[in-house]
Amino acid sequence: MTTANRDLLAGTIEAHRATLIKLSDDIWAHAELGLLEHKSAGQLAAYLEANGFTIEMGLANMDTAFVASFTSAGAAEGAGASVPGPTIAFLGEYDALPGISNRPVPHRDPILENQCGHGCGHNLLGVASAGAAVALKETMVAQGLPGTVKYFGCPAEESSFGKMWMVAAGNFDGVDIALTWHPGGVNATGFSSSLADWVYKFNFYGKTAHAAANPHEGRSALDAIELMNDGIERMREHIRPECRIHYVITHGGLSPNVVPDYAQSFFDIRAATVPDLVPLYEWVEQIGKGAAMMTQTRFEPEFVGAAANTLANRTIIEVLQAAMEDIGAPQFAEADLAFAAKLQESYPGCVDKALRDMEERAAYIKDTRASDVILPVDYTEKPGKGSTDVGDVSWVVPTGQFSAACYAFGVPGHTWATTACSGSGIGHTGMLFAAKVLALAGARFLTEPELREAAAAEHKRRLGGHTYINPIPAGVTRPPLPFDPDKIR
Repeated sequence: MTTANRDLLAGTIEAHRATLIKLSDDIWAHAELGLLEHKSAGQLAAYLEANGFTIEMGLANMDTAFVASFTSAGAAEGAGASVPGPTIAFLGEYDALPGISNRPVPHRDPILENQCGHGCGHNLLGVASAGAAVALKETMVAQGLPGTVKYFGCPAEESSFGKMWMVAAGNFDGVDIALTWHPGGVNATGFSSSLADWVYKFNFYGKTAHAAANPHEGRSALDAIELMNDGIERMREHIRPECRIHYVITHGGLSPNVVPDYAQSFFDIRAATVPDLVPLYEWVEQIGKGAAMMTQTRFEPEFVGAAANTLANRTIIEVLQAAMEDIGAPQFAEADLAFAAKLQESYPGCVDKALRDMEERAAYIKDTRASDVILPVDYTEKPGKGSTDVGDVSWVVPTGQFSAACYAFGVPGHTWATTACSGSGIGHTGMLFAAKVLALAGARFLTEPELREAAAAEHKRRLGGHTYINPIPAGVTRPPLPFDPDKIR
């Protein structure tokens, strides 16, 4: 990719700067829960449609899932004849998290208590990917390049793992390369994976009775929940250290004077890989069945969503790294650095902890308020600590991801503090940097077939003979709403 092409791509994003920032701030203000992102998905689709993309809404039985597509026939050199081209996809997200609303200020100041907030920066994520798609499309038009650009609007990453439902529906069939990013505290790529995660609600059904007058005639669904949870705690000693099982009780009854006939718990069950996760889930389910037997209640698992572990792709990672270095690290305004420093005061020790976690790469950090350097590739292959449905895409398409600094360095994600950053200048700067990186990497994969071939070969090697496991139980056709919208604003 020439310097002229890099400048054309970056210049297109700069020309859209004001529009992209406003779009990001609008989505930040909506802060919609997964599967309910009607305004957010609609605004992103409208932006892409206005810039020449064809929109298909409602993918995989999800109202807020969509794909925006643009195809250029191109021309054979000197002949003017149409030639086929590759399909490059950008992944976008736009769902928020419950309970972490905050104004874009460096101290705790919720807009409303218990309101949703973009504490994972998905308002930035979705918009940067859309900006990259538009920039690549305009470059294809200007230079007569053949191929297809797709933007996948992916709902509910935080809850129902929308991409998993889209993969199962075949929405990524025919894609050659998928690119995405995530807001973070550093500008980096690496080989860390993510944990495979199955999300379930476990429902128990018993029998009501007067808790004082005739408790012997009742069967407590809450007792079953408590016994299941106790069994899970006994289980923890005997699972692999990287596995994670965590839960909340979402319904335990309404009155202590009534034996509850219904109770529900909400679980995340995680392991390093999907093959490791399958027997772990089966063990959890066996504990639930045992709790039901002990309490003479009925046990019903309810599938919410799932995410596969991410398969790293060396070719794509190195192209993204080269694109970051070519664009140059984001440069933050002094006001944004002051914002970050003030915000860090609410998390004493967060900078030192972040530096310790980075190990030898910590030496590259120059400004500990907000990262203005690009870290070298971390080639260490290890399980991650979180989960993402990008993993499902990576099992069916060669996929690459990077992080861009959008938060105060060291501040933990999924907090009011990252909500504040996602709606402020520090987030905007990282978002525009990410859009340029994605566009430049996408252009290289569009125009350099040898890179696509190398990425495909690496993808095949990473699969190691395994195929994607569709985790959706038989008979389930669409994700349930993971949260009650009447209880969360």
